[in-house]
Amino acid sequence: MKLAMIVNPFTEHTLALAAQVGVEEIVLTYPGPGVAPLLAARRMVEAAGMRLAIVERKIPHLKMVHGLPGREGEVENFCTLLRDMAEVGLTVACYNWMPSEDWQRTSATVRERGGSWVTEFNLADVGTNVTDADGQPAARTTAAMLWENLERFLHEVLPVAEACGVRLALHPDDPPLVVFNGQPQIITSNEALQRVVALAPSPANGICYCVGSLFPAGNDVVAGIRGLGPHIAFVHARNVRGTATHFTETWHDNGAIDMPAVFRALKDVGYTGSVRPDHAPSMAGETNETPGYEMLGRLFAAGYLRGLMQAV
Repeated sequence: MKLAMIVNPFTEHTLALAAQVGVEEIVLTYPGPGVAPLLAARRMVEAAGMRLAIVERKIPHLKMVHGLPGREGEVENFCTLLRDMAEVGLTVACYNWMPSEDWQRTSATVRERGGSWVTEFNLADVGTNVTDADGQPAARTTAAMLWENLERFLHEVLPVAEACGVRLALHPDDPPLVVFNGQPQIITSNEALQRVVALAPSPANGICYCVGSLFPAGNDVVAGIRGLGPHIAFVHARNVRGTATHFTETWHDNGAIDMPAVFRALKDVGYTGSVRPDHAPSMAGETNETPGYEMLGRLFAAGYLRGLMQAV
């Protein structure tokens, strides 16, 4: 396994911090179209002694998800991204099929250990969102159509991914509700992820196994890793307490998920890919302007995950 991280902001300083705690690979938030921003990022990452390996978050996809006018342009842009990634030497494109574009929370100021701040989702407070998700379109899309749109997308994109040597990694819905704000969601369970890889059998059709997204919905994440092992292209490690309708994020070492068991399962299935610390608390002195993605808590998480990797 390789320790990976998103650094925020993407600067020489934060890259140096990541390298100093043992991070091997950097995950880049989608920087916009073209090869140039990928090349510039690679140069900075390599200068810090690490490898740029993965693109995730903010890859435009809502028109593809909902089958809206302009979807063909998004598909072509996604294929162009895969070609650009191959040119620069990146190997994994982490995307999602969230009808609201990205993860959502209703609070970012719940107190955790030592007064640190963590995010919370409470279904009773839906209508408030504290993340940078774009939100869903006005029209609702049925679950059947979401599946149909996903299958169409995979059949269009996977030949390009295979030719480029880039593996797709589908991230689960977050929050993992079957219906969220009146809109069905389809990627909320181990069974859904199994269905995804069966839709279009291909070595390039992989998943991002995010334990913190799946666990609140009652999924057995250790069993999920064991059942989906060959298809896991990327892992997000995040800890939580609660259920899909009301949960809070925690420190990586004190939530309800048995993180050592997660890493033993990854070792048992022969997983050798990237694992990154996902959302982490904001610590004293941080602004909490980017909840879950401030640096200090994720530096702690990186050290904790590195210890788990060595332990197994």
